[in-house]
Amino acid sequence: MKTSSFVRGGAALLLALSAMAASAQTYTKQQLQELYSSFVTGEGFRPEITPAGNVKFKREGRTHVIYVDEKDPTYFRMVFAFAESDKSPATRARRLEAASFATGEVKVGKAYLDPEGDPVFSAEIFTVVPGDAKAMMPRILQIMDLTYEKYQNKFNGR
Repeated sequence: MKTSSFVRGGAALLLALSAMAASAQTYTKQQLQELYSSFVTGEGFRPEITPAGNVKFKREGRTHVIYVDEKDPTYFRMVFAFAESDKSPATRARRLEAASFATGEVKVGKAYLDPEGDPVFSAEIFTVVPGDAKAMMPRILQIMDLTYEKYQNKFNGR
């Protein structure tokens, strides 16, 4: 009985260590840029590298940005935002309410306001290795769309 528990415990430890080793691999900013650019190209879009080193692309009239963080390569974050002309306190309150609603309704999707009061939409995940996000790109894009839709519906009173 003790031997069986010991073997299972050892196997679990080896599995955990191998997962940690895979996620502990280092990636350069350029490697992540190339990887994320290949994801975007695979979805039919044309990526560009921003001056800050992130990957941006246009989709359905909106500019999306994938943040590149070589210090935390297993963290994947895609964002799109836009500026609104109405900065009144009443409209800002409606935006906050819509953002809170959308964030609560959509798994992984977030909606929030930037310091100027403009809406920002994001999807954030953790992966074992950065390449894992490729298989999730279609779903991440769906999440972005759904978060935006929920925000718009609530903001417009639907």
